[in-house]
Amino acid sequence: MNVEARSLLIENVLKKGQFIIPDYQREYDWTDENLDEFLGDIEDAKEENYFIGHMVCEGNFNSSKFKVIDGQQRITTITIMLCVLRDIFAEKALYNLSDGLNDNYIFARDKDNNEYIILDNQMPYPVLQSYVQSKLDKKNKKIKPKKSGEKKIIQAYDKFYKKWKDLNEKELKSLRDAILNLEIIFVAVDDEVDAFTIFETLNAKGKDLTALDLIKNQVFKKYDSESHLNQPNDSWKEIIENTKEKSMKFLNYFWASKYKKVSDRRIYKEFIKESKKDDFDFNNFVKDLLDNSKIYKQIINPNSNDWKQQGEFRVYFSLSALQTFNIQVANSVLMSLIREYKGKNISLKYLVKALSAIEKFHFINNAVVGGRSSGLDIMYSKMSREIYIKKDKQEKHKVIDEMIKKLKDKLPSMEQFESNIDKRLYFSSSYRKQKKLVQYALKKLEYEKQNYNIELKDISIEHIYPENFNKNWPKIEIDYIQNIGNLVLLDRDINSSIGNKSYSDKKSIIMKKSTLITTKEVFEKHENWTKEEIKNRRNELIKILYEI
Repeated sequence: MNVEARSLLIENVLKKGQFIIPDYQREYDWTDENLDEFLGDIEDAKEENYFIGHMVCEGNFNSSKFKVIDGQQRITTITIMLCVLRDIFAEKALYNLSDGLNDNYIFARDKDNNEYIILDNQMPYPVLQSYVQSKLDKKNKKIKPKKSGEKKIIQAYDKFYKKWKDLNEKELKSLRDAILNLEIIFVAVDDEVDAFTIFETLNAKGKDLTALDLIKNQVFKKYDSESHLNQPNDSWKEIIENTKEKSMKFLNYFWASKYKKVSDRRIYKEFIKESKKDDFDFNNFVKDLLDNSKIYKQIINPNSNDWKQQGEFRVYFSLSALQTFNIQVANSVLMSLIREYKGKNISLKYLVKALSAIEKFHFINNAVVGGRSSGLDIMYSKMSREIYIKKDKQEKHKVIDEMIKKLKDKLPSMEQFESNIDKRLYFSSSYRKQKKLVQYALKKLEYEKQNYNIELKDISIEHIYPENFNKNWPKIEIDYIQNIGNLVLLDRDINSSIGNKSYSDKKSIIMKKSTLITTKEVFEKHENWTKEEIKNRRNELIKILYEI
């Protein structure tokens, strides 16, 4: 096996000759997320050469023709980028710059002066060639993609063009240089079978080191430890114990809440940048990470014992609600809010105000309407950093008010809420999927009445009109029985004693024994219980739950 591997800049790789993508390779498959992440790498490359991995080719290292075994997605993306820059240069009449890219990195000439294309990929033919690689005067923008890979090539070209078309000459040249200065390990193997062996070895399955693992290595090297303390080992163990299998998610939310929102893959590089600053302290960083891991644990595993001070139970209820709705997108701002509250930098009133707004938005938007959280991760991370950066308590409170207003502006309408509520807030012994959400809604009503001064523990959901038909009740449709309008909370010991009793018997027992205000109000208000009463209560609850 003749193998040669060298670290090369993309500029030098593309000057080696022609790169052929075999027809058995998969189609071009980079998504918007892949492209955005790669663009982030390019931004880093403006400051220094950025390593983007390896590229395995079949061919002799000193030859001029290579078959790409591994790396076709990256080399195709780089080619698309360079074609976009070439075309923008030409549109701006910067012909020397346009020709410089075209004649060196997109096309080239052999020793007989015959022109050839540097990246020869026949799979997306003729889309790649006509839409991307051809110069402006020969380009066919009307060509229709037939395959998924062809469509993604066009989307990538259009994305880069839209992003860069308004840049000035200096900015475009800087971008060009950053792309050409990307660093890669170029592996050339002169036999196809051997090339695949190398490829499989380099991509052997195994658990990759996470950004947290890499940060740990740096911390343990640089930590200013004391001989009588087992640090930073003890703190690191506690961080992992607090976050368990979600340690990378924790790191991502922590980073977004204090520094900037980046992908998991880029956190380590951002950490290195931070650690080079004069005021960075590795010991303080470990303490900060530990303190925030405790907060993260309180967010993902809410416990009322963590919120024992007067008025703090509302915090616990909102955190529990967000777990019921399976909302993770707000974790960075939750971390920031709780961190600031514990540091006495925001008031309990504003912590409750913020969490209640987040809880309300996600109850309506996600839990009931079934809306998406698109863009909220960016907004939440931005707000979390603004809360952190502001030095004055009143300024932090202003940021919270701004966030609440943004959430209010994004809130779905009452009509959307009402049209979805019967599909989300229902419960019976046969349909238990929505039980936790129903419990949340009914508990919310009760807690509001009791000003969050109690914790409801030993309670159950009671169907006022019973699930099992009997002679004490007029027959009605099942949709009414499992509807939120027919459901109340009840002390569990009372629930087991009333069974399928008539409405009047239920009312008598509940009015005497129940401690729940909202439940007693329903029975106190109604002499009978038919589907009309269920429908009317359902409509009342819609307004209350939307506006509460």
